[in-house]
Amino acid sequence: MQILHTHQSIGISDLRSAPALAFEQAAQHAVVVLNHNKPAGYIVSPDWMQRMMDQLADQVISSKARSRVSDVQIKSSKVRRIQLDDL
Repeated sequence: MQILHTHQSIGISDLRSAPALAFEQAAQHAVVVLNHNKPAGYIVSPDWMQRMMDQLADQVISSKARSRVSDVQIKSSKVRRIQLDDL
């Protein structure tokens, strides 16, 4: 059994007959499109998609930053650790 990541759903035949309704519902929450009672896809609002892409970008940036920090060899003569309060 697949997990549905939303509480709102619409059948694919209902989507064909009334697509505006699905997009109206997606303004507040993601809507899962069901085909034979199985998820075929999701409809999300542009704002929701933008938030999701921003979060993914933040994760990528954080991962790169952690990787770069771990690659740096801390040498006492060239690099010194400082606290934000020291600036």
